[in-house]
Amino acid sequence: MDTIRTSGGRRLALGLFALALAACGDDDAPLDPGDVAGDTLAPPPAFEVDPQVEPAVAQILGFDGQTPRPVASIVDESGNQADFVENELWLSTDDASELEGFLSRWDGEVVNAIDPSGTALDGLPKQYLVRVTAASADLDALAADLRALDPYSTGTHRVSSQRGLALLAAGAAEAAGGLAVGVNWVGRPTAAFRNEESIEAPVGPPGYDPDVFNWPTHMRGGKQDIGVTAAWRALDFANKLGNQIDLLILDKGFQNDRDWRPTWDADATVAGIDPIGAEYSGACGGACVWHGTNVFSAAMAVPGNGYGSAGPAGPIADPAVLYLNFDLFSLTYALARLRGVDIINMSTQARVPFSLGWSVLPFDAATAIYRETGTLIFASAGNDGDDVDGKDCVGAFGLDACWEEAWYTPCENSGVICVGGLAWNSTARAAASNYGDEHVDIYAPFTLWLGPDPAHPENEVRAVSGTSYSSPFAAGVAALIWAADPGLDADDVERILYETAHTPREKDVKRYVNAYAAVHAALGNVPPGVEIASPDDGTTHPVNVAVSFNALVEDIDGDGPDCCTLVWSSDVDGPLGIGLAAHPVFATTGDREITVTARDAGGATGTASITIHVVNTPPSPTIVRPTPGEEVIRGRSIVLRGSAHDPNEMPDAVLDCAGLTWTSSAGDAAFPVTGCEPEVAFTTNGSRTLTLTATDSHGGTDSVTVDIAVVDPPPDLPPVVQVASPANGVSIGPSTELTLAGDATDPEGQTSLTYEWFVVYPYNTGTGTGENTAFIGSGPVLTWKPSETIPIECETYYQIRIELRVTDPGGNTGKDFVVGTVNLIC
Repeated sequence: MDTIRTSGGRRLALGLFALALAACGDDDAPLDPGDVAGDTLAPPPAFEVDPQVEPAVAQILGFDGQTPRPVASIVDESGNQADFVENELWLSTDDASELEGFLSRWDGEVVNAIDPSGTALDGLPKQYLVRVTAASADLDALAADLRALDPYSTGTHRVSSQRGLALLAAGAAEAAGGLAVGVNWVGRPTAAFRNEESIEAPVGPPGYDPDVFNWPTHMRGGKQDIGVTAAWRALDFANKLGNQIDLLILDKGFQNDRDWRPTWDADATVAGIDPIGAEYSGACGGACVWHGTNVFSAAMAVPGNGYGSAGPAGPIADPAVLYLNFDLFSLTYALARLRGVDIINMSTQARVPFSLGWSVLPFDAATAIYRETGTLIFASAGNDGDDVDGKDCVGAFGLDACWEEAWYTPCENSGVICVGGLAWNSTARAAASNYGDEHVDIYAPFTLWLGPDPAHPENEVRAVSGTSYSSPFAAGVAALIWAADPGLDADDVERILYETAHTPREKDVKRYVNAYAAVHAALGNVPPGVEIASPDDGTTHPVNVAVSFNALVEDIDGDGPDCCTLVWSSDVDGPLGIGLAAHPVFATTGDREITVTARDAGGATGTASITIHVVNTPPSPTIVRPTPGEEVIRGRSIVLRGSAHDPNEMPDAVLDCAGLTWTSSAGDAAFPVTGCEPEVAFTTNGSRTLTLTATDSHGGTDSVTVDIAVVDPPPDLPPVVQVASPANGVSIGPSTELTLAGDATDPEGQTSLTYEWFVVYPYNTGTGTGENTAFIGSGPVLTWKPSETIPIECETYYQIRIELRVTDPGGNTGKDFVVGTVNLIC
């Protein structure tokens, strides 16, 4: 059966590896899952709720820009994690009855819908995003439903919440029942290396640091200065981490784990062998039964996942492994059938005596021809401390005849890049590594920190040595070059690998890999790396209020933080500013994408974008006067005082008086009236409710009311009083000198009026009452500091009422007041 085993339960018709396994019977017959007996399948999938599993964000913003949508997360046994909306399922149907039935079963509510007709998606059924209540889902049926959907479904899974698990069960039940239903997965921005940190296994040998950026074999600078981590960052800045490069390991002893990318391919050239989980058999013996796993780790273990190791090609490799015997015919058999692979690694070696060197020629021809197809072939030099170019010589008749002692294959084969090993944290050759000026083409670290395997299952790294690991390390560096420029051919990649290599003054080591220089050469002028440090993506901001945007920029070419010109823009508003920071004011509501573009001296540009939500907050009105229950004299003018706080109004967050409208429940002729301090008179007695409505320029509105009573004038009317200073809404400090000024007239024409000023604190506008009333002074005009009257309590905020009372000779008192605030900051 010509199949490839892949992660995630996929089975693919063999395309990459067209390997015919003669012992398997009908090689051309496709695999029919229905023909596979149940007891030959892996165990069914298992699920548990684990609160330690956390989604990247607890919730995402709703389609209305406000309603939050809860997020759950799932992790499989390989450590692959994905987030999803905890209460949403995705239904694809044109059948209204299917939709109605679905909504009925799960108490569903359509929160968004797409009608693809007439769009670029024309031909798809209608798409409905449904908020569901999945608590009634049958959790015990989840595994069976998944097996019904895919007979190879297996593995243990951890879900962050019971609701999330119930949602998965509900979705699986509906899908197994025949509906086209999906889970609403939440993407996560792709892994990046701009923060110069990539954390692996927490435990390792003496001197181990979980951060790959500090590993001697990976860091830029240090003794070896290989710069794998800097190469990752350069690819990140250039937005090249999405370029996937085929990297195939020919070996034995493979076991996938969290250091394998989510998608990988595996096959075997040996009949009846599952390439995953089969130990290394043969010459390796017990010392390296999981050799292939370690070779894989050296080449492309996934970085930054808190697990195991990190291979140079980890961020960009499209991984594949092929289990095969390491006899030369098997290797030739594999090469004959492999098509379209970018890079192959063979960590094996045979030392064929000179007298039998002819026997290697067929394999040598095979590697030479295969290299011409455009694939790079890497092989290990060997671990015997031998000179692979060592010669035997014989002198006769005054002449010397010399020949190589042995053919180290595949190291010395045509078309093969042979890799030797560097000593730990050194530019010298490792003592055990084979060498040779002619045929050992390049060196890479001999000792690497590699991750777990079935013999060492704990999440820790071990120091593992051998050119078996030098070779895949170098292959991983070649993959980084190719990711930097997928338009290169194999000859270009090999040339860059050699031309950028370090050339130390060390015996036997003519060059060793320089990942950063190689990637930089392939990229050219690396775009600057820029990110928006604040605000966060998806945040909400008020309209008409300045938003502070701040960027961080780095030019990996070495120009420093002052490398670049930064330009800010909005897809709605256009240009926003220039520099590391911008402080635009948005005059309209709605979502907009904010982009900062950094251009370096060489003209290369890097960009970063976020989306923000600009919203309008309705104003909050306050009625200062009249106070609740106040009796107002019929026919006598009264100044209505009100204001509205509006966070969208700058600079003082106060709504313009034109946005305030007063109305009366009694239909008084003076109403409606507009303004902060309109003067009105009531012509009829009785109770009524006054309403102050605040409306901003974006249509946001809110109202507040006060109940008053209009009464008959008394026989002797009190003076008419008006406070002229301070203005209503004044805000002052405790030592601020304030001018208090007022005016009064007496209806009976009396001029001997007594003016008295009082302060009420703290004052409650809603009730029209305060806790304390203190006398300030007498007279129509005077100066006053709050600290002269109000006790100072540090960090206290007081709302106050400044009241002028004017009394005529008959003892009748009229009053007026304004409201303000005092900030007692010590």
